[in-house]
Amino acid sequence: MKGTIPLFSPSFNPAVSIETRPEHLSAETGALVQREIMERSGIIGWLAERLHDPRNRDLIRYPLEELLRTQLLLMGQGWRDQDDADRLRDDPSLRVGNDCHEGTRPLEEDEVLASQPTLSRLVYELMHLGRSVMERATHRGWSLRRYRDEVLRVASRVQCEGRRLVFILCGSRAHWRWT
Repeated sequence: MKGTIPLFSPSFNPAVSIETRPEHLSAETGALVQREIMERSGIIGWLAERLHDPRNRDLIRYPLEELLRTQLLLMGQGWRDQDDADRLRDDPSLRVGNDCHEGTRPLEEDEVLASQPTLSRLVYELMHLGRSVMERATHRGWSLRRYRDEVLRVASRVQCEGRRLVFILCGSRAHWRWT
């Protein structure tokens, strides 16, 4: 076809070919490149090995690896708001980039991305994981609100010291210490 330039075929799904064609441009095709980076780096497997999935295995439609991939793909594509997940769950580039199946199966009707509530539960579980780490490290109780306010949303001043970066925590909320 005139104007077609093949770029690459990702290793995670050999049936996919990424090429440039002016009449087939998609704003979310970067998800395929992101997925290839995830596959080559092994980041999803690395994360999944370190996380506990408390869900009942018999009731799971979206495995932890797929939820992590969905969340990272959406963030990497610039979709920061989880409400965007519902609007994008039928996007073909995101579906192919996220799915663990090869060939055209990711484009079948029942193969859509996880919904916003499902992704919100993933984020909630990740917050609980962070809270648990803080409890073990500081030997103090941590609520999710306290974890958010005193750890995740603490302002800092960045100071360069040679090849080191020092983050100096600011404000009265940063009163915890690793033990």
